[in-house]
Order: sequence, then C-alpha cells, then structure tokens
Amino acid sequence: MKNILSIDVEEWFHPEAVQHLFPPDSWDEREPRVERNVEKLLELFDSKKTKATFFVLGWTVRKYPQLIKRMAEAGHEVASHGNSHRMVTKLTPDEFREDLAESIAAIQEITGKKVLGFRAPTFSIVKETRWAWEIMLELGLAYDSSVYPIWHDRYGIPDAPRHPYIALEKESQKLIEFPMPTLKIGNKNFPFGGGGYLRIFPLWFTKYAIKKFNKEGLPAIIYAHPWEFDPEQPRLELGKVQTWRHYYNINTNLNKLDVLLDRFEWMSFKDFFEQETLDNFLI
Repeated sequence: MKNILSIDVEEWFHPEAVQHLFPPDSWDEREPRVERNVEKLLELFDSKKTKATFFVLGWTVRKYPQLIKRMAEAGHEVASHGNSHRMVTKLTPDEFREDLAESIAAIQEITGKKVLGFRAPTFSIVKETRWAWEIMLELGLAYDSSVYPIWHDRYGIPDAPRHPYIALEKESQKLIEFPMPTLKIGNKNFPFGGGGYLRIFPLWFTKYAIKKFNKEGLPAIIYAHPWEFDPEQPRLELGKVQTWRHYYNINTNLNKLDVLLDRFEWMSFKDFFEQETLDNFLI
C-alpha cells in the first residue's frame, strides 16, 4: 500500500505555539528560512522519486512564487494551508471564506493548476468549526485533511472516523475528509506519524504504527513542517514543556524521514484521491 506524504509549509515563526511572539505585521522583519528548508526537502524527495502534497500559505506563495513554481514543476501537489496561518476556530465563516479564497487564488495564479485540497492551521477543524466544510465545497475543493480523531489541548474530534470519509455532499459535489492517522488501542485513538509525534516517538514505533495502520487497509499520512528539519533556526524560550515539545529531535528528524521514505511507498493526496479505489475507503 502507498501512504501519503505531506508538508505544511510554514516559517519558523508561524506555528500557533509561537505566534504570540510574532504578530503578522512583524513577519517581513524576521529571518527567512522556509525557502532553504523546502529546497532541502525537494532535493530529498527528488532523490527518492517521491511525490508529496505541499500545503502552502497564501503569504508564502506571494513571498516565494518561484519556490511554489518549483514544487509544481517537480510534480508535487500544491494545496492550501490558508492565507495567514489563522486557526479556523479564531475566524468567523466570512473571515474563513475570505482567507481560504485568497490562498486558493494565489496558488492557482502561480501554478496554473486547480487547488484540490486544504489543511487547516493547527488542525482546527473541530466539532465547532465543521461549518468550514461547506465553504470548502463552495470554493471548489475536493478534499480536506484537517481532522485529528484524538483529544488535544488545541484540536481534535475524538469520535471522528479514522479513515477517509465523505464530510459533506451536495448535489454532485463531495468533500472527502482525510483524517490524521491514529492507532486504536482499547477505546482510544493514539496519534503518530507527523509533526511532534514524528519527532518525539522513536523510529521503530513509527514504522510499527504505519505497518499496523496499513494492515487495517488504510493509507498512513505523514506530515511535517520545514522548520522541523532546521536545527539552526532561532531558538525561543517557550516554557519547559512547550520548548521540549517544539524542538525535540529536530537534529535527527531529516534522517528519520529519509529512512521512512525508503521503507514505505509514498504519494500525494492528489494521486491517492484520483485512484479508482478511493471508494473502497469511504463511508
């Protein structure tokens, strides 16, 4: 089974955990690092003949249009991560519509290709923001990958399905939700395979979790951020626990990803979405 590889393209000052230190009007004053980090990933993926989905911010598209062109020209999917990394839980429906529409327009202008998918910053499609699915469908998206079927202090829908499902259907349009991967242990879901979970958990566990997930007939989704492969980025004091969670294993994370790319087969959301077998995964 092929699994799905995705990158949430953010600068080191974009994550929700540090945004209180860096308001958007200060972003242009910060040291830029995302371009060099994405280039590193593009080189790695090219060497492995692997395609990924890059969820990009409208802000990043406007600042680095040539980088976005390189992603598309290399055969990777470019999808939306919103316009300015604002959690959906902090937006009204009208604000979300404007934010998402602006990011889609920016991507399509640069790539010349229709944007099919979206991932909300900080997985902020929760029970209270499921109204956002209707707006995604209205704006022509085919899939979303913003639901984590776990409990977390910032996100999660613990009782959401663990495999791709139809989030919303209107007339001839369907919006497919690709939830983040979890292991079912007892009556609880445990996350793996992306972000801090990829960095913090040992490599043997991630390989075990992907294999177990695949045995359920499900494609695992790996996600990461470019700053998670950048040990030279500015280090911020975020409090003992948050600092550990934010920076742990950044030095070795690229090697871990390299091993996973060799051990399993990977593709983009677009590639998976277009497979005729997609209906086998849906409820």
